[in-house]
Amino acid sequence: MQRSPVGTTVLATLIAAFILFPVYWMVVTSLLPTDIVLSRDPPLLPPLSAISLQAYADVFERKPLLTWLVNTLFVTLGSVAVALVISTLAGYSLSRFRTRGQQTAGFVLLLSKMLPPTLIVIPFFIMFTSFGLIDSLFGLMLANAAVGVPFASWLMKGFFDGIPYELEQAAMIDGCSELGAMRRIAVPLCRPGIAASAVYLGIVAWADFVFARTLVSQPANWVLTVGLQSFVGEHSVDWAMLMAAGSLSLIPVVILFLLLEPFLVSGMTHGAVAN
Repeated sequence: MQRSPVGTTVLATLIAAFILFPVYWMVVTSLLPTDIVLSRDPPLLPPLSAISLQAYADVFERKPLLTWLVNTLFVTLGSVAVALVISTLAGYSLSRFRTRGQQTAGFVLLLSKMLPPTLIVIPFFIMFTSFGLIDSLFGLMLANAAVGVPFASWLMKGFFDGIPYELEQAAMIDGCSELGAMRRIAVPLCRPGIAASAVYLGIVAWADFVFARTLVSQPANWVLTVGLQSFVGEHSVDWAMLMAAGSLSLIPVVILFLLLEPFLVSGMTHGAVAN
């Protein structure tokens, strides 16, 4: 039975609206005074007369938001770079080599992904204390990279599995080494997988709170997730400023996705090898 394009469009629109409603409400809350937000019947559509950008100005005046943004960008970009190199090599190894050792390593990676961050944060704290990495953005970068590598490695393995090994064999016949065939053939064809892994790793590092709160205590090294907690007081919450800072924190993630979206395309090797 053929589905109606109109029905599919309506269903997709409803699902998208349901998923994006929290983001919409966060933006609306940042634009309205607290008394309207906390009223018994808060308006779904904000009245134009009540909309104000004062909360966004107050965020930059009262809080070191730019410092938090810079710290978060440094940790995120660094952890993505480190984890992407490791996961690409690990994914290629898991895809191309079928030894018992590779299978064991893959199982260990999968098992480590099942461990919640709250379980491994204490061993990380003890280890980082021994190496002098507490209150260090570099240490936080390594922690986020370590958490993201297991899933990213299996994600890259799936993409490498979809690339015919005959392409690399043809390159090796033409004089490439095995490493050269990987660098010149497999990695360029795996750009969608690299982009998908980069998006995943970026979101994991950008949204991290457990490691950022435990491994970093100096306010000068706070990242956004820890800084947002400072808007929650003992007796009150500045909802407008909190939601304004939260709305601003989404912009880099959206930009990252828009930049990498063209590469999130599968089937790049379709037709490369004749049947």
